[in-house]
Amino acid sequence: MFASEVIRQAVLDVQEAGKPVIASYGTVAASGGYWISANADEIWAQPETITGSIGIFGMIVTFDQSLDMLGVHTDGVGTTRLAGAFDLTRPLSPMVADLVQSSIEHGYGKFLSIVAEGRSMSVEAVDAVAQGRVWSGETALELGLVDHLGGLDDAVKAAAQKAGLEEGDYGVRHVQEQLDPFENLIVEILEQAQVRGMLPDNMGQTVPVVADIQGRFMTAMEELQWLKDPKGAYAICMHCKVN
Repeated sequence: MFASEVIRQAVLDVQEAGKPVIASYGTVAASGGYWISANADEIWAQPETITGSIGIFGMIVTFDQSLDMLGVHTDGVGTTRLAGAFDLTRPLSPMVADLVQSSIEHGYGKFLSIVAEGRSMSVEAVDAVAQGRVWSGETALELGLVDHLGGLDDAVKAAAQKAGLEEGDYGVRHVQEQLDPFENLIVEILEQAQVRGMLPDNMGQTVPVVADIQGRFMTAMEELQWLKDPKGAYAICMHCKVN
């Protein structure tokens, strides 16, 4: 939700600068994909695009009943009513359940209001087609969630028309995120590891030891790429993967 809202705000900034924003949906444009594009001037979707999923859900797993079957129980003393609230070995307290439910409902209400504003619909009308359900692009058009059916080329033409440009007077530039030095280093290391890990032995087979090392190394490098949270906040269990 946080990352989607950051992107949506960037879309609004572009519109405030006087530039039209046309959204083009590919195979899937649901949940966060719909969140970031709900305020676009026009939305184009393919007839089979998975569209919608306007909703938020949360889930907290506890193992107290499973542990009870094994005769395992936990207890303790806390300094506040919320101490140990997310201890998976204990039942979820009603207070915490209410807090989680309130957070989910708040986020869902925010989602509904964003779509209602972007699609010029009432919140009630959006809720009637939301609730986490997904639709094909063709059905989404009937429900008012998208404006037109068509592909990326159609969306580009629509953007040009809104910008007052004639056919042949404009070009298309695909913008890709530039990797920072750390990300470039990881990509380069991964590419080298892939090549070296596939070096055959004299019999034309990949060396098992090299392949095993390569697999472990690739896993470690992929985990490093997770460190991209915009708020720089992470929860990493250092014990879980200790052999």
